[in-house]
Amino acid sequence: MMMTTDHHHQVVKNSEVLAVGYRFNPTDKELIVGYLLNKVHGNSLPSTFVVRECDVYGDSRAWKGLFEALEEDTLYFFTRLKKKIEKGKRIDRATDSCTWKGQQGDQEIFCHNDNHQMVHIGSRRNFSFIPKGGIQESRCTWVMHEYGWTAAFSTKTTTRTCFAGSRR
Repeated sequence: MMMTTDHHHQVVKNSEVLAVGYRFNPTDKELIVGYLLNKVHGNSLPSTFVVRECDVYGDSRAWKGLFEALEEDTLYFFTRLKKKIEKGKRIDRATDSCTWKGQQGDQEIFCHNDNHQMVHIGSRRNFSFIPKGGIQESRCTWVMHEYGWTAAFSTKTTTRTCFAGSRR
């Protein structure tokens, strides 16, 4: 499906239009419960065009091109994690032009369950864009927030993650 922008900077995908002045600003819980887990389990999403599929750890021109085309400072993607070794646990966060360097440990995300108890549902990790030698970046700094969920919260395992990227 094709995504374009018109002269009013509305995002258009088929017949769907993002309302003028609307900003997608989800909480961590909304990203994990409403989008990431629904995507992994094959359930319908609250919106089908605000979180896009993109190979964030593949060709960096793909996600950079979306930022330029949509003229946005923050975008959300579903992406697959690349493992360094097929059966290993370590993730390869390098692309053709950069590597993503972790800024701190996981920030745990909690929400209330039906019994009004706090439940650990997932985590968020922050990464900074580090260009590879000789590659000049434009005047912005790229930041990525990578979301995952806890195994206790969902029994389905996968290597899919939700990515929120922004340039500052």
